[in-house]
This record gives sequence, C-alpha cells and structure tokens, in this order.
Amino acid sequence: MVNLYSIGIIYYKLYVYLMGKRGPTPQFTNVSCPNKDCELYGLSDQGNVIGNGTYISRGEKTRRYLCRHCGKAFCDHTDTFYHDLRKDEKTIDLALKMSMKGMSIEAISDVLEVQPASIKRWLVRASEQCDKVNDVMMKNLDVPKIEMDELWVIIQKRVPRMKDYEDDGPWMWVAFVPGCRLILYFLIGPRKQYVADKLVELVNKRLSDKIPVFVTDGLNFYREALLKQFGVLSEFPRTGKKGRPKKTKIVPSDDLRYAQVVKTRKNGVLEKVEKKIIFGEDIDQSEISTTLLERQNLTFRQDNNRVSRKTIGFSKMKEWLEYQMKLYCTHFNFCRGHGGLRYKDERGVECKNTPAREAGIIESKWTLRELLKFRCVKTSIG
Repeated sequence: MVNLYSIGIIYYKLYVYLMGKRGPTPQFTNVSCPNKDCELYGLSDQGNVIGNGTYISRGEKTRRYLCRHCGKAFCDHTDTFYHDLRKDEKTIDLALKMSMKGMSIEAISDVLEVQPASIKRWLVRASEQCDKVNDVMMKNLDVPKIEMDELWVIIQKRVPRMKDYEDDGPWMWVAFVPGCRLILYFLIGPRKQYVADKLVELVNKRLSDKIPVFVTDGLNFYREALLKQFGVLSEFPRTGKKGRPKKTKIVPSDDLRYAQVVKTRKNGVLEKVEKKIIFGEDIDQSEISTTLLERQNLTFRQDNNRVSRKTIGFSKMKEWLEYQMKLYCTHFNFCRGHGGLRYKDERGVECKNTPAREAGIIESKWTLRELLKFRCVKTSIG
C-alpha cells in the first residue's frame, strides 16, 4: 500500500522548495493538531500548523489554525476549557475566582446573574482541566523533603471526632513540599489506613526515582503507608531446624528516611514536642518539622470559606468540595504569588514567585486564563 504520510512529506518539501519564503511559514510551533486521526496529533514543533485568520468571538479576538498534514481547522479554544462555552471569558474567570474564595454557587449566581447550573458546569470542567495540567506538569519531581498532614473539614454538618485515632469523619490529607511551597497532592476522606496508603501511592507517582525525606505528625498510618510503598520484602534464611521457617517481612529500603513530630497535649494545652526518626539515618533535627505545612493549613482556612473552622459556608457534598479544592490547589501552585518566595525580575524589581515556578516546573507565572487554556501536548519527536 502507498504510504500517504510519506507522500505528504514529499509534497510538503517540494512545496517549500518551490515557494521559498513566499509560502506561509509555520510560526506557531507550540501549537499541535487536535485531530486524533492525524499522525501528528498532539505533537508540537512539527511545522504542520499555520495561521488561518482571526475572528471575533464573545467580544475577543480568536485565532484560527490549519493543520497542513490532515487539513483540520481549529482555533484557540479547541480542546480547552473555554471550548463551546457561550458566556464571555471574563465572567467565567470571575465566577471561578469567587468559587476559589469559598463563595457558594447560589451567591455567585446572584452576583453575576448567571444560572447556578452554568456555574456548576464551569467548576466541573475547571477541575477536569486541573487534573490534565497536573498529570502533564507534575511528574518526575525531584524534591528533598515532603511534609504530610491532615486537617478536619466539615461536610453536611458532619464534624470529625478529633480525640479518636481512627475517625469516619471528613479529613483533608495534604502532601506539601516546604522548600518551594508546592501542594503536591490532597485527598478528602476518613482518617483510616487505606486513605494514607492512597495518598502516599499518588505522591510517589509524581516523584522521580530519588526518595525524599518524609516528615509527618505522630499518626502511625503514615508509617505503614510508607512501608508498603517504599519497603522491600526480606526473607529469612532457613536454619535447618524443626518447625516452620520465619515468614517474610517488609522492611524499609536503604533510601527511605522518615521522621515524626509527636505532640503531647493535656486538656487541649501543648505540653511537649518530641522528634522521632522512624526510618533511615542522617536526618538533620532541623528538618524534622511540619511548621510550613501547618502554616499552609492556616492559609487554607483563612482564604477558603469552605474549610474554615467556624463557618456555615461548608460544602454539602464531598464531590463539590473536591472540585473546588482541585481548582484552588492548582491555581495556588501555578498562578498565585507566594509571600515567602521572592525573586527579582529583569528590571530588578522584587516580585512574588509561584510554587510551580520556584520548583522549576514552569518558566513564568501563569494567569488563570493560561491555566484554563493549557493544552496537553507532546514535545517534538525529532
């Protein structure tokens, strides 16, 4: 059979040779073809995408593109959050920003004069977009230290029992990189072993092969979860004596380092703070701390009405709290400047840096619109 792709490449090279500089040159090297049937689908920097004019959509200029390989025509909004949405982008962005601050859907609807169903649809689509961004950008991270903690939240008037070790109430589990203030992952679930196992498993998927130092509070669920994820199976040699041999045992790997900050309270008053090294060696005592994560928990409660302590603005359903927190955490990592992260720009002016830029994930500070317009593309195949 005739290889159509090879024929297309030959015609394209002949076209460039004959037309020279007079032909349309591919200026949009960072744009990829969204056609799944195209052989260059999702590949940027291939020279197959050219501009195809502009048009006004919802009061703003939108650019058209054309894939010269498959003939697919598309625009800036194709395969993004804003695709096929009728409302203007400024109103949608404002609604999502208000949602990140913990405003209820009914309150946003009253202020912006938009139907609540539309706001719900935007919030769900925004959380799905955040999942795509995190799956592409938050991977193979090389971080020196991770702090993990859990904070109680209220869902449908249900408050956890803080005195119990195991609790069926709602808790938000957070994995945090203190060096760059990056929220690595979060989960909402009861304070049980399987939730800690899932958190450590998901965190490990975003890390490189190098295992960082883990620091948590005195909750032993983290110890078992880290042992399951990073432990190795140890077999005992047979002794030749009578009786059953010893069962195999999971032991921590040589690279695993884990410490706990155990706080002792009496009648709600802090009496003693003890630092314990659970796995590994060579852990500096100054690293055994969860201070920055506890400060981040305060930022959650102060900045987001849905997770505040004394509020009636709590979420009525778990799924809507997850949608809102996905948008909040992704915006916090990529778009929001942090007061503890400073850098000087090309003019010498001191600016707030974002956690993702501080970690080297992105090169510049994103806006909310850039986050929602981000396309998950692959790099050039050379």
